[in-house]
Amino acid sequence: MLRLRDDPWDRSRGHFPEEHIPDSGTGRKPVPTRHILETVLWILNTGAQWHMLPQCYPNYKTVHRRLQQWCQREVLREILTQLASTLREEGAIDERESFLDAMFAEAKSSGEAVGLTKRGKGVKIVVIVERHGLPLSVSTHAANHHEVTLVQLSFDFYMLEAKPEHLILLGACTVRIDHHAAEIILR
Repeated sequence: MLRLRDDPWDRSRGHFPEEHIPDSGTGRKPVPTRHILETVLWILNTGAQWHMLPQCYPNYKTVHRRLQQWCQREVLREILTQLASTLREEGAIDERESFLDAMFAEAKSSGEAVGLTKRGKGVKIVVIVERHGLPLSVSTHAANHHEVTLVQLSFDFYMLEAKPEHLILLGACTVRIDHHAAEIILR
């Protein structure tokens, strides 16, 4: 069973709305938020399907519902942004030189997030990492966007206020980030 250490939990517990519910309420007590988060981390760590959760964890439907609520309220984004800022202040993240890579994922169905390309219907998964490989942004976009547009869109999901001085697009070109505009230099 995966257990979250006390220090990371203490840093993040104030972001969860369930932690602010008084205990005096009637009815069934909610599953503790820490157990839900540990379960989500177990799923992410193992890659297991939701219904394959071991019995030592809460019911998968409860966990999935809470995760969806957190995503809608951007709770996890707030926690990851705070963590990234803390790591930057401690010198553990160096975003001055960052790397961007994207991959195409085929989509079997359609929707607003699916774009039609020469390769078929799909989405592009865009990741920005700092020089040591720590992720600073992960996003998905319709595959029919131009690469420059994808770079701009991926910064909507960027977890630090400071932007990289050099953004290296793997396999394509280098982007120098100015305060007002991005200059693209082909390799």
